[in-house]
Amino acid sequence: MKQWARVVLACGMCGAVLLGGCATKGERSGLGAIDNPRLQQAMMKLRQGETISVVSIGGSITSGHQAAPPDSAGWSGLVNLWWQAKAKETGGKINCHNSGVSGTDSVFASIRVKDHALAYNPDVVFVEFAMNDQWLSARVRQRSYEGVLRQLLNDSERAVVLLAVNEKGDPGKSARADQEKIGDHYGLPTLAWADWVNPADWDRHFSGSETIHPNNEGHADIARGVIRYLDAAWNSLPSKILPIDTTLPEPLVSAEFQNVRLIGGNDVGYLASDIASSGWTAKKAILPDEWKKSGGGDIIGWTTNDPNADIAIKVTGKSVGVLFVESDQFRNGEAWLEEIDAWWSINSYVSYRNGYYGYAYAEIADNLEAGKEYTLHLYAEEDDEEREGASIDVIGVICTGY
Repeated sequence: MKQWARVVLACGMCGAVLLGGCATKGERSGLGAIDNPRLQQAMMKLRQGETISVVSIGGSITSGHQAAPPDSAGWSGLVNLWWQAKAKETGGKINCHNSGVSGTDSVFASIRVKDHALAYNPDVVFVEFAMNDQWLSARVRQRSYEGVLRQLLNDSERAVVLLAVNEKGDPGKSARADQEKIGDHYGLPTLAWADWVNPADWDRHFSGSETIHPNNEGHADIARGVIRYLDAAWNSLPSKILPIDTTLPEPLVSAEFQNVRLIGGNDVGYLASDIASSGWTAKKAILPDEWKKSGGGDIIGWTTNDPNADIAIKVTGKSVGVLFVESDQFRNGEAWLEEIDAWWSINSYVSYRNGYYGYAYAEIADNLEAGKEYTLHLYAEEDDEEREGASIDVIGVICTGY
């Protein structure tokens, strides 16, 4: 664990020592004593009869997709039952909120953290994006994931616990490796399903042809590992935790996604040209079903089916990219950053998304000059006769490190 995250714990039997050095009841869980002062501080508040808040933020697996019913049979709901049981034992109160939103990754999470996590003033946050982040480029997923963690940890003693799930039968089908390195840098535990699942049980944990979303048994197995860790932390609580240093270390990869701006259809002050003549129109963005349930409001984006459309947007920041909707109903597009002549495809047409939507991010450029204003152009694809009449729907433009 990094030095900034270590604190000295006063253990009743062992004197003032690091928790890892005390033989405690944590052994009952099979994990031994847990050295997680942030988490244990939240647990001590609950043990003393106080109220704490717990948030789970992630993608569709966190929302409980394929579990029935998702709110109570998903891993987050099952873990919440553990918290509720502890509250009942101690006379404390627990407020749990599930901010799982289907199809979202760490980039999308970087604009969600404020409304979907921090708004609930959490003492503990579980973060689950290892599945969805595997489809981001390595550089984007590392930077965006670190930005999400820094937003959650910034100037706060809250506990952050990382959860890494993976595709059926293949622990390598996730972004665990990248995320675990970043988590280690901040002294955060990574709980990886692959570390406790029985490989012989994969078929029981998924139904039919599903390889991404576990069924009720799979969610129960994920919860089992998380609860095992929580039990170990609870059973090795010290008598007192000294103040926690909330100073963030220097970033491992980048801090730019700690500060993000989403520019959308209502942000007319960022337009470099008149939208009425651009061929684009402002439109309420298509968002996942769980969006508002998690605490988010409407987002106004842009849409066009005009192959001659060109909207110009003034942007500043260390990087700029486009957040958009994808399915078999849309056409592709392009983005161009004028000053450095950077082009990128916006692949909104995805043939296998038949009747349902996905969400994706196209980073146009990074390592931009701080404070310099650039002009981003968005276009619908011109030569696409098969997709004639189809639209491209942009949720917004993300600027980082501005």
